[in-house]
Amino acid sequence: MAEHDPFTSPYHQVRLPGEPQAQPPPDWVSPVLTPMPSSPWGDAEFRRPATLIASFWCWLAATVLAVVGLPTVFAFQHQEFAQVMEARTDGEPVSEAVANATALAMAGMFALALAVLAVPYVVALVNLRNGKEWSRIMLAVLCGPALLFWLVTMVVVANAPEGLSPSPVYAWGALFLATMAAAAVLMFLPPSNDYVRWSRR
Repeated sequence: MAEHDPFTSPYHQVRLPGEPQAQPPPDWVSPVLTPMPSSPWGDAEFRRPATLIASFWCWLAATVLAVVGLPTVFAFQHQEFAQVMEARTDGEPVSEAVANATALAMAGMFALALAVLAVPYVVALVNLRNGKEWSRIMLAVLCGPALLFWLVTMVVVANAPEGLSPSPVYAWGALFLATMAAAAVLMFLPPSNDYVRWSRR
């Protein structure tokens, strides 16, 4: 039995002085040129999936619709609201200018209150883009208050005084509900789940 040469290497041919040049086997590949084994996660581990990106933009759109869209709808209807205020005043009559200013001020305060309430949504959706698991859980929980807000708005508009048109608010409500539902579904699709699992590593 031939004695094992400690200086031999399985990765390259060893030629001693005086020996002819030996050709490597046909199937031999240099380890320098051999690619590294692929990751079980594939190339997608370095790319944010389209489902998570779409969910981020849908959550952002729903937040903007709540903070800016709804108060804007009310602000555009401030004249109708002012007319209702003038007609329903039991005490001293309210001038048109005061009624318009009151309606616009109420829309502004409404927008400010919604902006404060939207802070947790903004924090969560920013971290959702980075694949943070806690942000998905937080947004899923926050769907409850958002749905309650939508429901209360629809009930209030449905019982609004005569003279106020509910159609713009109904259109806002349909768009808000569809955007939020799409955001919630997209962040739990398989590509989003894979990216969130990879981000935990």
